[in-house]
Amino acid sequence: MNASAVTPTVSLTSTWFIKPGYEEAADAALRELAIAVEQEEPDTLTYLVNRPFRGDPRLQSLPPDDPLTVLFFETYRNADAFDKHVNGAVFTSFLKRCGQFFIQKNGQPFTFVEFLETRAGFVRTTDVSTASAASNIVANHHPSVMFEVIGRDQGSLKSFYASVFGWNYETGASGFAYVPFPAQLTPLLGGIGQTQPKTPGFEPGTNFYLRVDDLEAAIERAVRSGGSRFVEPTSVDGYTFAMVKDPEGNAIGLIKPF
Repeated sequence: MNASAVTPTVSLTSTWFIKPGYEEAADAALRELAIAVEQEEPDTLTYLVNRPFRGDPRLQSLPPDDPLTVLFFETYRNADAFDKHVNGAVFTSFLKRCGQFFIQKNGQPFTFVEFLETRAGFVRTTDVSTASAASNIVANHHPSVMFEVIGRDQGSLKSFYASVFGWNYETGASGFAYVPFPAQLTPLLGGIGQTQPKTPGFEPGTNFYLRVDDLEAAIERAVRSGGSRFVEPTSVDGYTFAMVKDPEGNAIGLIKPF
């Protein structure tokens, strides 16, 4: 791949200020905004909404912070993705419904924005949800970070997965078709269950799940592309999933953001 042809990502910080007395309403609205951005904007790669830290007296901001400050850290796949965010339905609806929670100028929240160019560093996957941070559950390590589909007809399967999930491939050794994904801060989940021979999806073996925003739409794309329905959409333990089979009969789990 020609490095000069790669479109650079766009990163920025944006600082907002909550109106006194609107702290709880603003926090709730910001949580809903972050969830909606993750679900509706696949080209928004990072979207972190921060408030001043108050959890440890050893950690003091310098100079002292404004307790009503909100700091966004955002990364977009490219400049077009940034434009789609600021002009898209999720963000414009948020401004219309909740803009009054923030200090305003000319009818819009007053903000300081700084665009950034990444020179070095990394993103370590973590769960930033408030519920997980507040729990006493010991964090698990060694998450699943790669899957493989070994096909009898690689070319046919590449076409199927490209049609259903929009995948692009990078060719490796012996023609192996890698499916790279951008770095994201997103919860990871795994599990070990007991086989139930009469229940589809509970056969002995391993399954992998792909995150999709619309289960039925993904199932319909799979069927149109030569796959088949396997497990109908099901909700359990706080998440919703389904399963399909690809043209060679491999089971594919589909799961909505959780």
